Amino acid sequence: MVDKIIVAVCGRPELYDSTNYYYRDKYRKDLAWRGVSEDTGVAEDVCRKKWKGLRDTYLRERRKELETRRSGAAAGPGKKWRFSAVLSFLDPFVTLRPTTSNMGPVEETAEDLPTPAQEETEKTNRDDTEDRCPPPETPAASSVSESQVPGSSSSAAASTPIGVYMS
Repeated sequence: MVDKIIVAVCGRPELYDSTNYYYRDKYRKDLAWRGVSEDTGVAEDVCRKKWKGLRDTYLRERRKELETRRSGAAAGPGKKWRFSAVLSFLDPFVTLRPTTSNMGPVEETAEDLPTPAQEETEKTNRDDTEDRCPPPETPAASSVSESQVPGSSSSAAASTPIGVYMS
């Protein structure tokens, strides 16, 4: 019965295509529903209710499918509704409404905030950087070369890390 209703409605675009010239013509729609009823052998009001339920379920399933695809959830695709493929002829004629939220705009997300481990690493890096920066040279220290310092050799100067002063 459901398959017959889908096929009968599919052949009458004034029932689902909002761009159709006769979509808003109540008389033409009534004639179309009468035709669906004759094709299926089911009462007209039952056909209308069944079609509305099928269409609404299809749109709900389609929205659910788009949301799971968009969210990046790790779970695989769930079981598809059995009439999804048959009702896919509705896709060009339906647009999903944008969703709204009662939540205000979020200033910072949890992804933007550093974790305690990241904060500690940043603090340690800042401390290390301060330790490695040489103090400003005084005129007395800059005028003395390594060759003038007693007990210094070129090998000792080469092994001394940059920024570390021997006293």
